Amino acid sequence: MKTIPSGVLSLDSLIGGGFPAGSIILLRSEIGAGHKEFLMTSSIMTSAMKKNILRPSDPDVTLPDNIWWATFARSPDDILNETGMSFERDLFELFRDNVKFKDFSEDYFRSSHVPLEWISGRVKEEREKEKLDSLADAFAAIHRTTSAPAIKPKTALESLADFLTGTAKNNVIILYTLSDLARLYSDSEIRWYDFTLFLRGLQRAAKKWNGLIYLPLTANLLEARKEEEISACVDGTVSFQWEAAGPTRRRRIMYFEKFRGLLPRLDGAAVVKFEITITPTSGFEVARAELIEGLK
Repeated sequence: MKTIPSGVLSLDSLIGGGFPAGSIILLRSEIGAGHKEFLMTSSIMTSAMKKNILRPSDPDVTLPDNIWWATFARSPDDILNETGMSFERDLFELFRDNVKFKDFSEDYFRSSHVPLEWISGRVKEEREKEKLDSLADAFAAIHRTTSAPAIKPKTALESLADFLTGTAKNNVIILYTLSDLARLYSDSEIRWYDFTLFLRGLQRAAKKWNGLIYLPLTANLLEARKEEEISACVDGTVSFQWEAAGPTRRRRIMYFEKFRGLLPRLDGAAVVKFEITITPTSGFEVARAELIEGLK
């Protein structure tokens, strides 16, 4: 089985080098508990491996061709700025120079009350140009539009499906974030069914693409039932939480809720939680592992 490193060396060394290729991985996180830093660190360190700056924990792993962040509500520039503030310059430059972005914000906001000029500079430029067109050109455009067959704009899922079909093979894809996409389709049971059906199809297709697809989801934004339905559509679910570590201190922890083909590598059948540290110089790291009480 092909294995693709997560890029977090302190984790990869515990799970046999990385995650099974073809996996869809749900990263379910409380706010600020570390899933975003996990993804940034994964992108940075995997890029360093591809450039031979860093060695994988297992020499037999397969590195992805590219690392893609597909964004919906947030712009690529916003993510780059946050990465620059979170990590030291050399790590940020690895992220900036090696990560590719696909921005779906126009598809995402098209059906909302948000003006597209707020979202896309391209739309703003086009609309300013339209104001400068002559009246004759405007009438000609209206004639062409009314005489041509109506073309229904693609939905966010349709545009995403086209992108994944042409791009996902042998790559790491981060859908940033699944929370944004899920809430867009959670307003009715019919639309929610379409969304979960899309995830089921994605799970099947991912096995042919032989890459990794990360689905970051903020915990408790959706109903518990809907979170469970999402978890049932993926290969692995990794939880990021805050835990009390004394009367005045909290710590970040991570644990695997499920992972096909991976859990047996984690000390047999033991359920393990990992304490997390996050620093500007090293990013996301696993500090230590321990058995979850009551689940030994």
